[in-house]
Amino acid sequence: MLAEAHTHLLAAQCNDPYWHGVFGGLYAPHLRSAVLHHLIQAESQLDRAEGLGANAQAEIVITDFDVDGQDEILLRQNIAGMILHPADGGTVSSLRFKPAHAELVNSLMRRPEPYHALVRKNVASKQAPREGPASIHDQVLSKESHLEALLRYDRYARHAFRTYLFPGAKRWQDFDYLQLGENEILARGAWQATPLKAPAAAVELRNLTQVQANGCEMQVEALKTLTSKVSGSTWQIECRSSFSTDRSCPAGMTAGMELVFNLLAPDAHDRYFLANEIRRPLEFRGEIDSAKLVLVDEWQRVKITLEARPQARWWIVPIETISQSELGFERVYQGSAILAVWKIDPPSWRTVTCVLQAEIAPWEIPAGPEY
Repeated sequence: MLAEAHTHLLAAQCNDPYWHGVFGGLYAPHLRSAVLHHLIQAESQLDRAEGLGANAQAEIVITDFDVDGQDEILLRQNIAGMILHPADGGTVSSLRFKPAHAELVNSLMRRPEPYHALVRKNVASKQAPREGPASIHDQVLSKESHLEALLRYDRYARHAFRTYLFPGAKRWQDFDYLQLGENEILARGAWQATPLKAPAAAVELRNLTQVQANGCEMQVEALKTLTSKVSGSTWQIECRSSFSTDRSCPAGMTAGMELVFNLLAPDAHDRYFLANEIRRPLEFRGEIDSAKLVLVDEWQRVKITLEARPQARWWIVPIETISQSELGFERVYQGSAILAVWKIDPPSWRTVTCVLQAEIAPWEIPAGPEY
């Protein structure tokens, strides 16, 4: 087992996904996914060596894993692994589903790159410089038009379970264009974390902020509890959020809980959203009103089922970067941002509780003539 784990560790040392070069590098999700696939296989082998079986108690480890000066929290179970960042909005950067050896978040924060200035100029010249043939570093090509419209930059890392509280008049288009006007202390501020070990792996997170809406100012205490349970090959994650205020407020607000999943292929027939018996490709953007939202990856054999209480609306937008590769500038799908949205209606609200559940399980080929 240790020898096999070491082999997978070495296989994950390919340098391309760790930096951004002319061939895409870090911006290529399939390269990151391949590296993570081997790292999760190595982790699974270490689990076996350490006797982390189905009946083993969940392990919670608190340390600064990424050496950024802030502690992270690892929730480790036999089929699942989760990394929480209390200092970054109480969010989750990693959801590792070990039966499929898949990292389900695997997304990137959209940041400015020097070559984005060339994209904005809409340069598409194929002419070589006078001194000789153009190198791959000199070519400025564009694989499609109007890529500059996709150049938008995130304020936060693309993690899961980020909390949003924003004005009630906002729509999904505002989510797409990063114009929600959300309370940033809840979205990216530091949350106080308390691990809860039994009977399931759980972490309780707290935050306190001032919210202004339509001239009304109030203090909001937010409590978010993330619970991870496993049963056989099924992983259940529950995020229970509550917002308590010190006074009644006539302003309508909206609470949102963001998830980020990257199943790699935005337009492939075997990876899709499923809601109200309608399939939509992963590149879908818009609003869905449904009791359940399902993400299916037939290739990696993963099925993610999302439910919310009270019933939420789902705002979905693809996360797309503009990357420079050997073929020129191109859009690259970095996953989908999914916001579970709950309206908090006036004339008053004092305590609101919202629950978001995600069930992650192996996808099974359904019986029927289609298959």
